[in-house]
Amino acid sequence: MSKQQITNNKQVKAIGGETYLNKNCWLVKNLNSLPYTRCQYCELRFRHCLFLQYQVISALLICFALALFYILDKKLSFAPIIIVFAIVIIYGYFFNKSTEKIIKSNFFEKKAKEELKTLSSKLEDKVAEQTKEIKAKAERMLKLVEMRSDFLDIASHQLRTPTSVIRGTLAMMRDGDMDKMKPVERSKFIDGMYQKSIKLEEIINDILMASEMETGSEMNITTDDQIDLTDLVNKIISEHIFDAQAKKLQLVWQKPNESMLIRGSLKYLGETIDHILDNAIKYTIQGAVTVTLAKNVDKVLLTIQDTGIGIPKADQAKVFNKFARAKNAKNAYTDGSGLGLFIVKEVIDKHPGAKVWLESQENKGTKVYLEFILNK
Repeated sequence: MSKQQITNNKQVKAIGGETYLNKNCWLVKNLNSLPYTRCQYCELRFRHCLFLQYQVISALLICFALALFYILDKKLSFAPIIIVFAIVIIYGYFFNKSTEKIIKSNFFEKKAKEELKTLSSKLEDKVAEQTKEIKAKAERMLKLVEMRSDFLDIASHQLRTPTSVIRGTLAMMRDGDMDKMKPVERSKFIDGMYQKSIKLEEIINDILMASEMETGSEMNITTDDQIDLTDLVNKIISEHIFDAQAKKLQLVWQKPNESMLIRGSLKYLGETIDHILDNAIKYTIQGAVTVTLAKNVDKVLLTIQDTGIGIPKADQAKVFNKFARAKNAKNAYTDGSGLGLFIVKEVIDKHPGAKVWLESQENKGTKVYLEFILNK
């Protein structure tokens, strides 16, 4: 039987349907059928039946009329009996017609009220749903406006320095000033312009990624990749060895002797760990950057420790906020979006059971901790 047939069958058996049986009615229940057509619109008990009330009233009227004739004539003739029953039959006919109309009208009125109530409820739900959507869009627009304002602020500060360096170097090349320089000096200017272009690209990427996170756009961060954290960290460290050597820093990797498997996004976790390690090297003037990876029962803890400038205590509570940078970090490096640790926190929060936090002391260094659920 199709879904449509089942629905139609239910409608037929419901009140008002052709095969509806009022189980509240003693007469219908015992007959297992409808005594009258109007019964298909009724759900009253038998004692409340209008036709039963008519029959009771009719019986009382017959008894009263016959008693009255008997009292007046001292006998019951055939004519009065015929008259009484004729009146009762005529009265019954019109009563039957009127009660059928009353029952039907009551049924359709009740049905109309129920449908109106259902429609009203659906409209309320629809209005509530659309209101919710409008509020969500309005909130998203507010976030976009905030992002626009923040972007303008960043553009007027962090983006200005690298673009000024690039423009200045290009102007020197255009005017021929670079041709008068020694090769070493010329190479220094070109390398500076190259480094600033990389920094400019990093800032723009950070702003775009933060914008996606802040406005609730889909970033397609799936956490279903099975990741060997030992291999991933080893690869990232190998990419930063030359950066550490260039600053005459020790890059210590306390590599475990086993694989440590977790579930996550290979792409975004790689970028997150890369950013933290890059920060550790960038803000360390001398000493070492130490990376350790250890597991404890069902958790994996990655620690990146440096001997750098550290984070002032007053700034530590807000370093994971959007566009937040510690005061000493701004002084050390004017370039920077202040979005790196914000993005790190957002990515880690999207990984079930993962956490990120840090410990730091100004002028002594910083420890950043990344904790993940071990995939056994």
